[in-house]
Amino acid sequence: MRFVLLVFLLFFTGCVARLTPISNAINIYDAYSISRDQRGIYSITKDKIIQTKIQSKILFDKDLSFMDIEIESFYGDVYLIGLVKDNEMIKKIVQIAKTTDGVKKIYTYLKIKKDEYPCNGFNILANLKRELFSDSSVEGTNVRVSVVGCDVVFSGVIADAKQEEHAIWYARHTQGVADVYSFLKILD
Repeated sequence: MRFVLLVFLLFFTGCVARLTPISNAINIYDAYSISRDQRGIYSITKDKIIQTKIQSKILFDKDLSFMDIEIESFYGDVYLIGLVKDNEMIKKIVQIAKTTDGVKKIYTYLKIKKDEYPCNGFNILANLKRELFSDSSVEGTNVRVSVVGCDVVFSGVIADAKQEEHAIWYARHTQGVADVYSFLKILD
């Protein structure tokens, strides 16, 4: 069953990849992370559908900029993470999530975008991901990392609190990180 879903997701994301070239690299990562995910196939599929619905609504809303917003969904809980133009955008994005079928609860880490930041978000992300993947006690594919300005925001489903502690430690010791916030959920 897991193989069938993996093939389905690869086919589906392959179709979407024609629309956005950046998604090619993400799709390979997604396929690998699905095979390592702590959730069951049913939960992964439901969450991916919720995430796609919200992303589509935002993408097709002419007033919203999708480029700096990440949407994650775990067990129907939705996480809106990123940078936006103003408070009106925050309200609108939250409203879109609220009106999406399947959403149980909404968590946000949305900040107003500044013109400049005293850090390099790409370097923070690359360095932190490298550390997480090299640590044998952290399941790096289950820990989603977002860089919001100079802040690191974690989301995902993990097996134990030790993984969260390690992830936070690495983030706090990564050059350029101003603050760390965790939405990580421990699998029951």
